[in-house]
Amino acid sequence: MQTTLNNPGQLDLVTFDSAGGEYVLVISAMGDWDDSEEEQALLLQKINNYLNFALNGGLAEHFPQSKGKPMRIQIDSASKPPLNADRVITQAQSLLSQQGIRLCVNLIGQ
Repeated sequence: MQTTLNNPGQLDLVTFDSAGGEYVLVISAMGDWDDSEEEQALLLQKINNYLNFALNGGLAEHFPQSKGKPMRIQIDSASKPPLNADRVITQAQSLLSQQGIRLCVNLIGQ
């Protein structure tokens, strides 16, 4: 997949969703999914890096106005993630919800 998943340490985009009142950390996954084990590992690593950024003060440091506001991690994708990537996302959703963080997939162009 030719996306930023190949660089899991990169923060793709941080934005504020005024309609939902949430800070949104966006993972760009706009290439073709290949459903490989490597891709699953990169996706999980990227989600974990975003979570660490949020929970260890990076978000508040770079966006002080985010303090006390809800946040979500959003995976922007041109297509529905394949079965194995979807499993990674579902497991991550369960764990992130325990931290009060939503994880969602946003299908772009569909």
